[in-house]
Amino acid sequence: MLATFITLFYSLLQTRINKDLISNFATKSHINKLDFETIPMNKKLRNLNPVPTLFYSIFIFLLTTILGSCKKDTTSDINETRDTFPKIFAQFWDKMNSKYVYWDRETTDWNSVYKQYKPLFDQLSNSDEDKRKAMSYFTQMTSNLIDHHLSITFLEQPLNGSVINPSLARKVKAQGYHGRYNYDYMVKPYLDNGFVSGRGNISNNGELISATSGTINNNILYFHCNFFALKQSYNSTGDNTIKQILNYFFSNLKKTGNPIKGIILDLRNNNGGNIEDLNFLAGKLVPQDHIFGYSRSKTGMGKLDYLPWLESSLKHDPDYSGTVPIMLLGDNFSASLSEIMIIALKSKANLFIGEQTYGATGPLSDPDIFNAGSFNIGTFLSVKTSSVEFKGIDGTFYEGIGITPDISSPFNLQALSAGKDLQLETAINQINKNEH
Repeated sequence: MLATFITLFYSLLQTRINKDLISNFATKSHINKLDFETIPMNKKLRNLNPVPTLFYSIFIFLLTTILGSCKKDTTSDINETRDTFPKIFAQFWDKMNSKYVYWDRETTDWNSVYKQYKPLFDQLSNSDEDKRKAMSYFTQMTSNLIDHHLSITFLEQPLNGSVINPSLARKVKAQGYHGRYNYDYMVKPYLDNGFVSGRGNISNNGELISATSGTINNNILYFHCNFFALKQSYNSTGDNTIKQILNYFFSNLKKTGNPIKGIILDLRNNNGGNIEDLNFLAGKLVPQDHIFGYSRSKTGMGKLDYLPWLESSLKHDPDYSGTVPIMLLGDNFSASLSEIMIIALKSKANLFIGEQTYGATGPLSDPDIFNAGSFNIGTFLSVKTSSVEFKGIDGTFYEGIGITPDISSPFNLQALSAGKDLQLETAINQINKNEH
């Protein structure tokens, strides 16, 4: 029944999905530092024409209903008394087998993982010592999985609050790794007088959203934010500093006889954010709609039960010309929506400058929307994992790899300590070079 349902509705809705919705699914990225926020389905549906909207409403309602009836009941897993470790292991292995979206790309043999670790979990009791052993086993089991949004959070003492983050554990050991760096203080001396900077009232993992915009040499427009919740901030009430900063940036884009000859979009140390910001911000920087990649999720309980690939597109804002060249700055902590911004905006004229990005391009989302992604195992642990697989327009996969810059400019702590932002200077020089 599920296969018939998917085939019927997919044939009816494919064109509309491609144009109005799936592009956003493919690029949903909110981090809670490496997490995506739930995709705002209702907002997306309200933007569609009435008849397609009706189809979508029926589609999403029936899809979630049928999928809920076809897959194992996750509610009982969450609410029941905590299971023994053999059951916890079995549930974890089974849910990863069915909900993880990168099995078509993985080198980890998940069946071999089962054979290796089942006997170990069978020996565990409920003691604190064995809980710690279980955490070490989960760390080993997931250590090489490529999903860079994957994390496991433990919910019981003595592990409560402990987190396994396989991708970060690998990054820390990699050659050339550096920790997070706040470039905001380095950038401001480069900006002309009159730049705007401040914090908003929306937070993420205890950190308030912040943004900075200004001009450099009166003809280069600069923008940076620490994570993406720009549209949400713009429409929020109260002390709306972010709206003031965005209005400054937008008004400079639209100035009559605009002296702006280039834009620097600084995505360094930005872990991503709300998918609405893709069109809200990047849509004002391009001259026309364009497709930049493809996305798909899963349709059944099988490891390789995938939906067809669907187009991911960036929507041009007709109130803006979008003809000014853009330099995109990124570092090893540019992730999720930051990476999607780079992929969507990069072109012959728009160059990516800096370091290899984090490599987390698949979104996390509400598991009731997609038949893949995050789940809980009773009261013992919570798993966050991507709901959608993404690839570029040329078929390139970036998950677990990141985006290679057009112009490499490695992190240079010595220069930063001396007050020189070499990555920013490279972007400025490139814009000046393009003018001649």
